[in-house]
Amino acid sequence: MEVDDLIFIQAYFKSTGRVPTETELKVLDTYWSDHCRHTTFETEMRTIDFSASKFQKQLQTTYDKYLAMREELGRSHKPQTLMDMATTFGRYERANGRLDDMEASDEINACSVEIEVDVNGVKEPWLLMFKNETHNHPTEIEPFGGAATSIGGAIRDPLSGRSYVYQAMRISGAGDITTPIAGTRAGKLPQQVISKTAAHGYSSYGNQIGLATTYVKEYFHPGFVAKRMELGAVVGAAPKKNVIREQPETGDVVILIGGKTGRDGIGGATGSSKIQTVESVETAGAEVQKGNAIEERKIQRLFRNGEVTRLIKKSNDFGAGGVCVAIGELADGLEIDLDKVPLKYQGLNGTEIAISESQERMSVVVRPKDVEQFIAECTKENINAVAVARVTEKPNLVMTWNGQTIVDIERRFLDTNGVRVVVDAKVVDKSVNLPEKRITSGFKPFLIRLLVVQRLTIQSVVAISSHRLRLLSKNYLYKMV
Repeated sequence: MEVDDLIFIQAYFKSTGRVPTETELKVLDTYWSDHCRHTTFETEMRTIDFSASKFQKQLQTTYDKYLAMREELGRSHKPQTLMDMATTFGRYERANGRLDDMEASDEINACSVEIEVDVNGVKEPWLLMFKNETHNHPTEIEPFGGAATSIGGAIRDPLSGRSYVYQAMRISGAGDITTPIAGTRAGKLPQQVISKTAAHGYSSYGNQIGLATTYVKEYFHPGFVAKRMELGAVVGAAPKKNVIREQPETGDVVILIGGKTGRDGIGGATGSSKIQTVESVETAGAEVQKGNAIEERKIQRLFRNGEVTRLIKKSNDFGAGGVCVAIGELADGLEIDLDKVPLKYQGLNGTEIAISESQERMSVVVRPKDVEQFIAECTKENINAVAVARVTEKPNLVMTWNGQTIVDIERRFLDTNGVRVVVDAKVVDKSVNLPEKRITSGFKPFLIRLLVVQRLTIQSVVAISSHRLRLLSKNYLYKMV
């Protein structure tokens, strides 16, 4: 958090007449981290100046279209942020009837599209879900676990949407893996060690859970020495009739299923949001989540049972943030009993239980009358399932441990995401040596445009419509034919 956030927190608790607990500070730090709330992308850009760029005209034209879309959508009063720029075009397309097949709900862990599937000659409505996961920093400091939870984390999101993930891809980037060990940059593991160990971590998890990764590619370039690239993407699907999306109501019960909680992964969300130093590789390894493919496989089997998934009103996976986020996001008002959270070993305090990112766990909201049946179905799959929280009318996130209330924060305060940073942005050009700048005659105009986009280093990114790029590429491909 920034100093302004701490002052903001100080003022809030002063208004409540009490001192914050250690757990409350840790929960707020987690909630408001870049990883959980994208605070950098939510930075407000008060003004954007393109005058220093040779592409001023093109950028200004695109920016003006973005402003026009905001105006038409009635969102001109919203802060101008990178997140708003990235999502406005999608909102605009949906408002104009061109994204009707996208499923819209409060569960936004994975993108969900409505499709028709031919099942033995009968057309059925299904949901097609996809998700990508980047674990650049975790894989750099703990290659096996980082790459393993990259694929595991990607699976968790559509899985929490009650779909079965059936296909994946992995794209990674490293420096020169033939560089002698002595040439390793200070504070880094050798590139060869990272690449080989990450490959083992990813394949280990994929093989244990039984996922086909049909595209694997590693790029070697000096630009990946400072920060490795480790990303995966998955596709899943489920019959639409098996997926119920309902708002939790007062009295509903939250059940935690899957793995037990330990100290592994504590501080992962905040750790990946901080500046890394040469000491990170030695001090931050414990922040990396430790995957458990066998446990997640059991949850996959459970969620393929429509009788089970139709009991679920809302679900969230345990990724970054642990209990405080995975359960805390399910409803405005919650009372969570941390004493009921199953532990891997004794000795964890309330703060550790609240923010631990141990894998593989899932939280689900069910009606009180369905609790017994849901837990019984979990038992059939040898999955640990415990009711740990209930939905309350009062919109506060409350956590108790050892009979004491260690967290009691109003939802309206949590949802502020801290103090929004406000900046004035200026776009500048940066001279970059791009490899493989070979131009073929027919594709020249489109390639030049792509190179223009690549050559820009934009201190505050201006969204360029992917729809326009697709139309542009199709247009030039057509001309070539």
